[in-house]
Amino acid sequence: MKHRKLQIGPKAGSVPDINVTPLVDVVLVLLIIFMVVTPLVERELKVITPPTENVDQPQQVPEAQIMLGVKADGTIDVNDEVIAEKDLETRLARMLAAKAPGDKIVFFNAEDKAPYEVAVTALDDAKAAGAHQIGMVTEPAPPPDAPGAPGAPAAPGAPTPPAPPAPPAPPAPK
Repeated sequence: MKHRKLQIGPKAGSVPDINVTPLVDVVLVLLIIFMVVTPLVERELKVITPPTENVDQPQQVPEAQIMLGVKADGTIDVNDEVIAEKDLETRLARMLAAKAPGDKIVFFNAEDKAPYEVAVTALDDAKAAGAHQIGMVTEPAPPPDAPGAPGAPAAPGAPTPPAPPAPPAPPAPK
């Protein structure tokens, strides 16, 4: 008896092809729809903002307000008076004890280059001294034309920096 091989699948000679013509038609129709609709879409988002009010900024810190600061060199000051780190908690506790319970607020301002450890210790001491709230003070960056800013003109009478040295002359051709 002769055995026949059972073959499953397409015949060996035919290669299946996907007809992409309907896909191209659909893509072109979608492209035309998007090209027509896109200019019609409103590109603005209307936002109603509340009216602004000008608030006068106090130039000086009120006497009763406690300002805690950390300088770049690690010194700590309370209301512009330099205080040793070991005396900070007791000094703040005395100042906060004189205030009403709802007014125990300390404003904290650390310079950008202040040591992180000193700043955290100062915050911890303020909380341990009895501050109910600690407010972080932020100052806007000075405008580019402010004195001392890079690119600002020098102050009158200030020494000018030396000019950079001239590049060496090229060797003479022989």
